[in-house]
Amino acid sequence: MTCEIPKNSRRSILMASALMCSVLPMSVGAQNWPDKPIKIVVPAPGGSAVEVMARLLSDKLQARTGQPVMVDTRPGADGGIAAVAVKSATDGHTFLLGNAGIMTINPHFNARLPYDPVKDFMPVSMLVNNVVVMTVSPALGVNSVKELIALSKQQPGRINYASVGGRGGVPFLSGQLLRQRAGADLTWIGYASEAQARTDLMGGQIQVMFDVLASTLPLVQAGKLKIIAVTGTQRAPQLPDVPTLIEATGAGVEGVGWLALFAPTGTPETAVNAMNQHLRAILAMPDVRERLNVLGMEPVPGSPQALARTQRDDFVKWERLIQDQKILPQ
Repeated sequence: MTCEIPKNSRRSILMASALMCSVLPMSVGAQNWPDKPIKIVVPAPGGSAVEVMARLLSDKLQARTGQPVMVDTRPGADGGIAAVAVKSATDGHTFLLGNAGIMTINPHFNARLPYDPVKDFMPVSMLVNNVVVMTVSPALGVNSVKELIALSKQQPGRINYASVGGRGGVPFLSGQLLRQRAGADLTWIGYASEAQARTDLMGGQIQVMFDVLASTLPLVQAGKLKIIAVTGTQRAPQLPDVPTLIEATGAGVEGVGWLALFAPTGTPETAVNAMNQHLRAILAMPDVRERLNVLGMEPVPGSPQALARTQRDDFVKWERLIQDQKILPQ
């Protein structure tokens, strides 16, 4: 008797194998790197929180290495422009500031991506978790996720949630997880502008929004919005009294928006190891951690192996959700 492995399972197995094989052991030659300028390609526009974070790290990296560090912003195509700009640069000094969308979500929506997140890139280090929060208008009259779910069931089809970044972003998929695993009756409204979405949330045109903490917090402090949950696995340091969606639902609803550094496949072992060591040291600096906290980001540096596991696990999680919910690209 023969047993055939399902197609999706084969895909996940192959991805896991490729990820783990791309992780390199530590090298004693790491201290000899870098020997020329470093470039970090960022899939976000100038002035964004991601770009500000990249420049914070680049300044510290330049001070530690004595080499110039350039931040190259390449927004567009859901991160594809930045990924393509990096994938063939095997000089050992070019890196991609990747995120969950680029490395774990995009492949499920586009079979013809101009890059392969596994074959074309090697994990270097996780950098930060970008705190994503679930916000509501105070006028909605709910104070918890459970109350929101109950209200959505009492008023089916009337509770709308907003996110920016289309169906390929963690905010959108977090709402879909809440629908799938906790039974919330929510209808998605996509926005191109975060500012417009927040304006509509405060005005009552939409009832819920999954948003980044740094932009939401001033409106919460002014009493114009209310945060009822964070989407990560742990409570945000900035919001110690606000539960996670996991705590609030008991249904395993969790979506972390992370940022991490990747190198093109073929990058020398010494470069990967040295960059990992520098990033760990930089992200442990008190002034860096304080600045990231203001940006709504939680430093979570780790080994290449740990980043590979996160990438693999998120790839499988989002694949299952997208297939189960029959989510189509926008």
